[in-house]
Amino acid sequence: MKTKLNQSKLKLAIVSAIVAGSMGLSATSYAAVATGTMTVSTSVAVSCAMSVTGNIAFSAYDQTAGEDLQSTGTMTSTCTSGGAAVITMSQGTSPHASSTAASPVRQMTNGAGKLKYYLYGDSGYSTAWGDTSGTGKSFTGTGSLQTFTAYAEITAEQAVISGTYNDSVAVTLTY
Repeated sequence: MKTKLNQSKLKLAIVSAIVAGSMGLSATSYAAVATGTMTVSTSVAVSCAMSVTGNIAFSAYDQTAGEDLQSTGTMTSTCTSGGAAVITMSQGTSPHASSTAASPVRQMTNGAGKLKYYLYGDSGYSTAWGDTSGTGKSFTGTGSLQTFTAYAEITAEQAVISGTYNDSVAVTLTY
C-alpha cells in the first residue's frame, strides 16, 4: 500500500513546529541578579489603661473600740512593656486642714461630721500614697495587667457623730 503524501498537511506541520520552537526560544531568561534592602519601621509609644476594680469599704467604725480600722482597695493597669508610669491619689473632696498633696490627711464627711483616714502604698501602713510623683506608686509597665492595692486606715478614738461617712478620691495614672 502506498501512502499518498499531502503537501498542505506537511507544510502546516512544519510551520507549526517552527512556531512552537520559536516560542520556547523567546522566553525571558535572566543572566544576572541585583538586590536591595527595604527598611521597615514604626514607633511604639507608651500607652496605659487603668481601672479602679475595688473600692474601699470599711466595716462599721466604733470610736470606743480603741483600735485602728483597716481596709483595702484595688486598681489595675496595663501599660506598654518598659513604660514608666505613676499612680497618684488626690487628697479627697474635703481634706483635713493639715493635708498636703505630698502628705495627705483625708476625711470622710457626714454633713458636719468628719472622720480622718489615710491611704498607704504598702501593707505595713507606713508609706503615704499621695498626689505627687514622689508619693505616688511608681511602676514599669509589663504589657500585662498589673494590680495595685491601696491600704486604708481610720485611726482609733476619733470623736465623731453617728451616720454614714463618704469621700471621693481621684486616682490618676500618669505615663
